[in-house]
Amino acid sequence: MRASRGAAAEVLGRVRARLDGCPGVFGVSDLEHALRSAERGLLDAISRIASDGEDVAALVALLREVLDARDEAVGGVLRRRGEAHDRVRRALTELRAAPTAGAVMDRAVQVLCTHCGFDRAFLFRVEGAEMVCESVHYVQDPEWAREFYELAQVQRPQLTHQLLETEMIRRRAPVMIQSPATDPRTFKPLVLPVKTTSYVAAPVMPDDKVIGFLHADCYFQGREVDEVDRDTIWAFAEGFGFAVDRALLLERLGAQRAEVSRLVAATNQVLTDLTTAELRITRGGDHAKLAGVAASTLLPQVAGPQAALLTPREHEVVALLAEGATNAAIARRLVVSDATVKSHVRNVMRKLHASNRAEAVAKYRRTFSDPLAPGFRPAGGG
Repeated sequence: MRASRGAAAEVLGRVRARLDGCPGVFGVSDLEHALRSAERGLLDAISRIASDGEDVAALVALLREVLDARDEAVGGVLRRRGEAHDRVRRALTELRAAPTAGAVMDRAVQVLCTHCGFDRAFLFRVEGAEMVCESVHYVQDPEWAREFYELAQVQRPQLTHQLLETEMIRRRAPVMIQSPATDPRTFKPLVLPVKTTSYVAAPVMPDDKVIGFLHADCYFQGREVDEVDRDTIWAFAEGFGFAVDRALLLERLGAQRAEVSRLVAATNQVLTDLTTAELRITRGGDHAKLAGVAASTLLPQVAGPQAALLTPREHEVVALLAEGATNAAIARRLVVSDATVKSHVRNVMRKLHASNRAEAVAKYRRTFSDPLAPGFRPAGGG
């Protein structure tokens, strides 16, 4: 690409010499535009000369050179764009491997230089109305990079309406600065010490909110940045913003997972403690059976020959019926199924010749000398 630029510049020089004073050629900085302007100037000159009957062969040959140079320049730009796309993809792939959001930010400026063709890169975060330098990378002279970082911690640009970055926040688009030392929108306390002659910058804006800026230049290569560099840093900034957002989300999910694990472990410990305490009280054995025994000790016991009419479990069921307990409540109390409770209730009603639960309780009181009365004590009780 640099060779094609040199050849194009040489052709443009000869066009200027041939078309002295042609306004369409002079003062055009962009290469493709300059070549188009030269093409138009030559066509106009050929038209004028042809009308006068003069020889136009030399101008036609020069026009052919201009067209060839323009094709080469355009082709070179297309090739660079394709290469830049691949470089950005590789850079973002490496960036996504960073384990934390902090590591993503630390690596961003390095991979931007390593993969995307820049010599120096700067990452700033937005903190209130200030730009705070987060990280810096120079492919050469790390001491100079450290000096800039320390300077940027003191000289913090304010996001006022005059600043270029404020315009970037409003437009949400990258910029290319060709003369930063004289541009009134740049922050001179940081621009002048780095001695940059041109640079590109892009906002970092995941979820459409600007959270920072990336700046880069090609200082050590000695070349000016161009539109391809501007579009490259813009593509990288978009991917970088999503990488930071993803890393922060993974960190939050990791923290939540750790908290859930802690709560589960604490719950398991509580359950273990409760189970151990219960086992010490009941001294082991079948838990369901022990629970039934424990429940039966809270109910009245009936002694004498009349007690044989009902089984011990049916006595327990009637006692709970007298308290107004439902089948489900009785099942929980005696640690049996609802179907078992229903079977016991049917048996009690059949044996006492009762048509409903209330009648069964009443007949039970009469048959067993009101064992459910408050003053009743089980046989052998104190």
